[in-house]
Amino acid sequence: MTQNKLKTVLKLYRGVIGILVTLLFLFMANAPVYSEETKPNQKLFTVAAFGPDGRLWRVNPAQDSVAVDYSLDYGKTFSKPLRINTKPQAINSWNENPPSLSVDKQGRVYVLYFADDKQDYTTFFSKSEDGGHFSEPVKVSSKADASVHYQTEMLIDSQGKAHFLWHDDRDATEYKKTGGGDLSIYYVATEFSNTHSFPPDHRIAKNICSCCRSAMAMDVDGRPVVLARFVYPGNIRDHGMFKLAADGTAGEPWRVTYDDWKIEGCPTHGPALSISDDGRYHITWFSQGKAQSGLFYAVSSDQGKTFSKPLKLGDGSKLPGRADVMALGKQLAVVWKEFDGVKTRVQAIHSEDNGSHWSAPTTVADTSSASAHPALINDGKRLFLSWNSADKGFQLIQID
Repeated sequence: MTQNKLKTVLKLYRGVIGILVTLLFLFMANAPVYSEETKPNQKLFTVAAFGPDGRLWRVNPAQDSVAVDYSLDYGKTFSKPLRINTKPQAINSWNENPPSLSVDKQGRVYVLYFADDKQDYTTFFSKSEDGGHFSEPVKVSSKADASVHYQTEMLIDSQGKAHFLWHDDRDATEYKKTGGGDLSIYYVATEFSNTHSFPPDHRIAKNICSCCRSAMAMDVDGRPVVLARFVYPGNIRDHGMFKLAADGTAGEPWRVTYDDWKIEGCPTHGPALSISDDGRYHITWFSQGKAQSGLFYAVSSDQGKTFSKPLKLGDGSKLPGRADVMALGKQLAVVWKEFDGVKTRVQAIHSEDNGSHWSAPTTVADTSSASAHPALINDGKRLFLSWNSADKGFQLIQID
């Protein structure tokens, strides 16, 4: 896929989402529509994370700015927002391309967001020692001004090192010659002290499905593991996995789902990955494949080489999708969306024994308006749903 074609696809996707948001506001929430939006309300993509002191941090994107605030009472009240970008930018998030927020063990705050610059969806990064002052945002990709890149994932390890990976089209000419997927995954890592620039980034995977967000989690040995939707021969869009070495290089990825979803297009439905303290890999994914179709969860006890029989999630008549999974000690939770034609509901299942037994699915939140994907976060003791909708705003809901 050429750069111009990719830009066109992404802009069409963004435009469709904007139209849907407008319609949902008008017909579902009975909210007046004053103007047509070319992209969704950026506030839908507010993200949250807990710090080591129990403080709940948020990144609040607006149309031309990104701000950070925090709560000392589990989201009941929040501090005055602190703006990160001093100059206005065209902030550009969407459901498969949300901002990221991490807080390390020392209470240092890391923020990643997307804005239109010389290229659309450019990734910007900022950080703070304590959330009181943030560094000037810098671009993450070394080719940020020349190549389309987006869906950046950020992961902070136990040493405070920040790991980034993203989808990048700089190898489009190579793929045009050889066939295969549309994009590559590029990677870079940096120490907290590196404020103004990043080390050279490099490719860690190719033949990636262009619009499905990849997932990254830290293994028990401190090395990142990546789960992504690959394009296999015949336009089969299933999932593969790979692990990074200590020097940031990656070996050949191996396939982990065999749904045989053949589609000449973008599913725009990325997977989720969480690794528990005992080294088990927990994954969720969506497929409309010939072999199986639906939303699924599976677990691996051998570092992703083999997975359990997939557990099908949700009511198939209510369009289940957008699942997230998180492990915390022996606790494990999965959340996902369902839509019955009137309301979108977030469903959840919870396990106290690392997935050996599951609770029955329960509805933990709902909306009649536009909403972001559900996300799971934790405070070190409990698991929470972090979710945003146009009618109810930000919600933090304990999963139990």
